[in-house]
Amino acid sequence: MNIGIVALLILVAVIAIGFFRKLNVGVLAMAAAVILGYVSGDYTTKEIVAGYSSSLFITLFGLTLLFGIITTNGCLEQVMRRLINVFGKMMWMVPVILFLSAWCVSALAGGFAGLAFICGITIPVIHATGYDPLMLMIIGNAGAQAGRYTRVSPDGNIVLNLLAKQGIDGGLMSLTINMTIAMFIIASLAFVFFRGYRTKKTGTVRLEIEPLSPKQWVALVGLVIMIICIMALGLDSGLVALTVSVCLIAAGVIDEKTAFHSVPWNTIIMVTGVGVLMNMVITSGGIEILTKVIAAFTNSVTASGASCMTAGVMSWFSSTLGVVVPTLTPTVEELVEEIGGGLTQIGLLSAMLIGSSSACFSPASSVGGLIISSIAGDPILRDGFDNEKAFATMFLWSVAMVAVSSLLALAGIYNIFH
Repeated sequence: MNIGIVALLILVAVIAIGFFRKLNVGVLAMAAAVILGYVSGDYTTKEIVAGYSSSLFITLFGLTLLFGIITTNGCLEQVMRRLINVFGKMMWMVPVILFLSAWCVSALAGGFAGLAFICGITIPVIHATGYDPLMLMIIGNAGAQAGRYTRVSPDGNIVLNLLAKQGIDGGLMSLTINMTIAMFIIASLAFVFFRGYRTKKTGTVRLEIEPLSPKQWVALVGLVIMIICIMALGLDSGLVALTVSVCLIAAGVIDEKTAFHSVPWNTIIMVTGVGVLMNMVITSGGIEILTKVIAAFTNSVTASGASCMTAGVMSWFSSTLGVVVPTLTPTVEELVEEIGGGLTQIGLLSAMLIGSSSACFSPASSVGGLIISSIAGDPILRDGFDNEKAFATMFLWSVAMVAVSSLLALAGIYNIFH
């Protein structure tokens, strides 16, 4: 059997085992790569190890370490609380501010940081406004999904790394615009579906704030320096973030043990580990095979919609960053060349990542699960909260939004900005 087909089948098996056994897909992928490499005899030890991207590890480690420090320090949350309070008198602006504040946090620290921020900040807002809890959570997390793929965020740098391997330079600005458009539509649909325009409470949203401590001011300065170095000077995001992190630890902003504990090692291992197996899939011709299969069933009109739906379905059973992004992103260049027509690289990539993000509201995913658990865990909201109804609602919402995103892709919306 063709080694490329074998590599693809092993990738599918790794994803399935990871899902059903709840194991880290990255570790499974590395083990599978070792077995495939040695058993096939087509790969040396050096070639197997070459699949592990040290540059991606440094990028993820540096950025997640810095934003772990920032998050633990609390400075970013205090800034966002102040921003929400500024617009607290305009009740109709609350959903918009939640969307934008989550967008900002996610654009800096990545999607999961945006998720954690919005789930923590939304509960007191729900108390003050009377808005439907699921509605505000969906709107806030739509904002977090919209802003996650920037040059500064860990998520954006993963995509940049995968695009660079295909010779595609940049594209994150257009991707972020497309993500924001799609997620704003999803947020707007949530506002209408949950009848946010019928909120009964009137008054002012006032979140608790504390004066920024000297350590928080230092952390904010470090964050600003990092953003300037990356956006204005064009320096490597991972190296800059790592350097700023070391300086903050040395300055006593946070102790070293706490800083390293904040790093999501599980995610880093998952993303970089899958890269080892994906390197074999690529070098063995597996991506070419996958591309030809997709191209055989689609054309320039349907490719984006089909890719969006495929990514959404994959995301229901696996991690976006750990599986969907590293599996589908490498197909972008060849798919565009194979299908042609009006299909664009960033437009197709946008369809894939938007489809994956649209599926994240499923209660089986980390986003949907955290939304439900955050509401159910609040002593005020839990009495009138039906867990089973919320579970069904969130799953159906996830399915519906994948369908909506796919229709937008079919309409060519994501090809406008490319």
